[in-house]
Amino acid sequence: MDIADEIVRQAILFIVSFAANLFASVSGGGAGFVQFPLLILLGLPFATALGTHKVAVVFLGVGALLRKRRSGGRFEFDRQVAFVMTFIGAPAVVLGSLIIIKIPAHMAEVVLGFITIAAGIYSFLKKSFGSGSNEPRSRMRLFAGILAVIAIGLFSGSLSSGAGLFATMALVGIFRLDLKSAILHSMVFVATLWNAIGAVTVGMATSIHWQWIPVMIAATLSGSYLGTTLLIKLPTKWVKLVFSMVAVLSGCMLIYASYAKAG
Repeated sequence: MDIADEIVRQAILFIVSFAANLFASVSGGGAGFVQFPLLILLGLPFATALGTHKVAVVFLGVGALLRKRRSGGRFEFDRQVAFVMTFIGAPAVVLGSLIIIKIPAHMAEVVLGFITIAAGIYSFLKKSFGSGSNEPRSRMRLFAGILAVIAIGLFSGSLSSGAGLFATMALVGIFRLDLKSAILHSMVFVATLWNAIGAVTVGMATSIHWQWIPVMIAATLSGSYLGTTLLIKLPTKWVKLVFSMVAVLSGCMLIYASYAKAG
C-alpha cells in the first residue's frame, strides 16, 4: 500500500472517529454506527473491522472517566446497576459473541433500527425522560432491568452497534437513573468493560488491524474527553436533544446499511 494512501486513510479515520466518539459521549452511544462501517469502507473484512472497532471503543469510557476526574466531580456508581452490568451483562456479551443468532441478521438490524428511531422520538417527546432520581427499586423493576441488560449484552456481543444507546435507555427508563448518570454508566460498562470483553472474544477468533489502533485510540480518547466536557456543562434538556438526534440518525443508518448489504 502506498504511504500517501495510508496517511490519507488514517487522517480520515481520525477525523470521523473523533466526531463519532464526541457525540457518543454526549448521547451515551452510537459511535459504532459510524466507526464500524467506516472501517469496512476503508478495506477491512467484516470480522477484522468488528474486532478493531471494539478495541478502540474501549477507550471511550477511559476518556470519559479522565475528564470526569479532572473536573473535580466524583463519579458515583449506582452499586445495583454496577453489579448487574458487570456480573450479568458481561457474560451475556461473551455469549452473544459466541452463539449464532437464528434470526437473520438483516431482519434483526431492521427491527433494531426502527426500535432505535422510536426510542429517540420517545425520549424527545417525553418531558420527564432522564430527570428521574435514584429512588429505591422494586423487585419487579430490578428483574425487568436484569432481563433488559441480558438482552442488550447479547446484542452487544453479536452486533456492532447500538448497545450504548439501548443501555442508556434501560438505565433511564427501568433503573430510573438521571440521563447524565445513565450516560456515564453506559460509557464505563458498555463502552469500556463490555467492548473489552467483546474485543478479546472476537480477537481470539479473528485478526485485529493493529496498524490503525493507535490513531483510533487517539481519536476515541480526545473525542470522548471533549464530549464528556460538553456532557458536564450542557443543561440536561440539551443532552436529551443530542441523545434523541443520535438515536434517530443511528436507527436510520442501521436500516440503510442493512438494506445496502442485502442489495
